[in-house]
Amino acid sequence: MNIITGDSETGKTALIHVVDYCLGSSSCNVPEGIIRNSVLWYALRITDGSAEHFIARRAPDTGRASNSGVYYLVGSAITIPAINEISVTTNIDTVVARIKNVTGLALSIHEPPEGQTRSPITATLRHALAFSFQPQNEISQPGFLFHNQGDNWTAQAIKDTLPYFLGAVDDDYVANKARLRALRQQQRDKERTLSRLEAVADGGLSEAANLLTEGRAAGLLEPDLAPDSWASAVETLQRAATASPEEQLIRYEQSSDQEELTRLNDERASLRQLLTRSQDELSAMKALLSEENGYTREITEQVSRLRSLNLFTNNSDTPCCPLCDQPTTELLPSTETLSVELDRASEQLARVTRHTPGLAALIIEQEQRISDTKGRWQENRNALEALQRNDDRLMQLRDGASRRAYVLGRISLFLETLPQVADNSELRNELAQLQQDIELLERDLSDEMIQERLDSILSFIARSLTEWAERLVLEHRGNPFRLDLRHLQIIADVATGPIRMDRMGSGANWLGCHLIAHLALHSWFVRKSRPVPRFLFLDQPSQVYYPAEEEVESSLRNIESEDRLAVLRMFELIRDVVNELHPDFQIIITEHADIAEDWYQEAIVERWRDGNALIPSSWISNEP
Repeated sequence: MNIITGDSETGKTALIHVVDYCLGSSSCNVPEGIIRNSVLWYALRITDGSAEHFIARRAPDTGRASNSGVYYLVGSAITIPAINEISVTTNIDTVVARIKNVTGLALSIHEPPEGQTRSPITATLRHALAFSFQPQNEISQPGFLFHNQGDNWTAQAIKDTLPYFLGAVDDDYVANKARLRALRQQQRDKERTLSRLEAVADGGLSEAANLLTEGRAAGLLEPDLAPDSWASAVETLQRAATASPEEQLIRYEQSSDQEELTRLNDERASLRQLLTRSQDELSAMKALLSEENGYTREITEQVSRLRSLNLFTNNSDTPCCPLCDQPTTELLPSTETLSVELDRASEQLARVTRHTPGLAALIIEQEQRISDTKGRWQENRNALEALQRNDDRLMQLRDGASRRAYVLGRISLFLETLPQVADNSELRNELAQLQQDIELLERDLSDEMIQERLDSILSFIARSLTEWAERLVLEHRGNPFRLDLRHLQIIADVATGPIRMDRMGSGANWLGCHLIAHLALHSWFVRKSRPVPRFLFLDQPSQVYYPAEEEVESSLRNIESEDRLAVLRMFELIRDVVNELHPDFQIIITEHADIAEDWYQEAIVERWRDGNALIPSSWISNEP
């Protein structure tokens, strides 16, 4: 804990802006006046634990917001150079990239949920610095917890990157994302290969069937050999390709050029008869179904008409008109007779309806048989065309040996380029392993898994928040305190419901929430070696306890005893947290108060009073 204490207007508040400017701020926010008129270079010396880095960034030229020129030096121990030794050696972007690397920031991209229009965001050093600065106007702000949170873009960036800084998102998130894309591409390629192999195996003999036809015609295969599956067809072709010349010669001498053609033509005639008969049967079935439907419609209409008899209840033996009940000399059917006819028609209609679904199922089966026959017809046609093409080519060859060699060469080329369909178990095993790896990565990279890790981390941090809220005697102490990432605020969960920081009263509570939040976060960052700078800059945290009109120069004697105890509790908590994290964490405090406690006095590194200040008086000139 390093404390800079002093009077107002000595440059304490400007220190945060100086550090921010040297670490890549897009603008120099050092207040206009003595500092801006007197300083040519703003410089910062930091350590990464093994080496020191000296960063001097040139002040903006008149009318400009910033300057990219930087003097950068790195070594095991750096002596701050004199002004005449400093010149521009690089630019601020290069230096920030170097500091990012030594901070340990990995490439991490937050991808917004589907439906949101904002672009993916990569965590940078500038995002990490949101947890390192608490200027005077922010440290007790009730509505905002983090540096520059009042800017909507900055607030959203904090929400998007904080899961990474906390460790809910792995450091190799981007690498795993790329690996997941590569695995999915491999999976798609292998699935296409497997689908192609299965399509070849399930789609009939296809090209293999054509080669079988040519092989039989050339005498390379037995005339009556007709494999019924893909595997047996490939095996037959392999056997033909590896047969000895003597076997091939015997087969050729025993073969007839027209035998294969005759077989294919006979098969084609048989298929034509089968197809014609099946189509006739299908037409008959459809006609019968149509007649049944017509009969059903007719009966339905008649039944509907007969049902109108239920409107008339005349049971007199004297012939009467059913409409007006007047006597008539004509003999009309009685209501009972018509009711019997109604029952008979309804019963017939029910039987027709019961039989119709069975006929429809038979029609579907017949259509499938016709489709299969047409497929066999097409295969036969392909084989005939292949035989015809082969005959046209072979007519130019001189003898049977050349003909056999030609067909044998085609078979060999087909077998050499043929994927191994018969045994694709290895390919299936590779796909299964790929699927397992993909599911594992998808689970680790899923929003649900990240949220689960984040909830666990925030629950752990909430324990420190609750403990330290009790120690600082904050309002609603004794209830659980937690960090709400949706609103970026501290929340106390009381019996009546959650109470956000901006709904708590008094600056002391707001200040306390800021302190416990940043101390808890940095405790987690340090213990988990997260890539966040190991310092926290607090600008005048005790301001809420002092009357605005008073200037406090020393001790705490000018404030009430209760407030005095609150200030001591605050600094004691900071001291204890720093000691727990020593030597991996630094808190820099700029303060009015100069407390008469030994541990506090030991932490003071600068005392800016009685003319001492950030800018020496010898630098100040009356010239603009």
